[in-house]
Amino acid sequence: MDLCWRLADLGYNGWYAPGIVVHHPASDPARHTLYLRLVARNRVWIAYRRLPAVLIPVYLTVWVLITVARTRDRKALATWASGFHQGLRGGHGERRPMSWRTAWRLTRAGRPPIV
Repeated sequence: MDLCWRLADLGYNGWYAPGIVVHHPASDPARHTLYLRLVARNRVWIAYRRLPAVLIPVYLTVWVLITVARTRDRKALATWASGFHQGLRGGHGERRPMSWRTAWRLTRAGRPPIV
């Protein structure tokens, strides 16, 4: 996501390439508590690093609501929440938000930077 947003901010466009085949071990990463914690932490970090300040709480609220709606296991949700809290505490690196022009271009392309 970070790379995609940085490239979009430089004016590049992405595309969907359905013919590309990627081989990797078949496993559900969501079954690992480390995955849940890091996904939550990284969402906070990417919001802070790449989004205009006004969009940060919108992006984070959207992802909290999506996660709560998707997650049935309370233990998994608690793990996710600990990662979210870890992200809020800091460690996100240098802040270089995308321009509003890029946010608008992504939105017009069907990829609003809040989801």
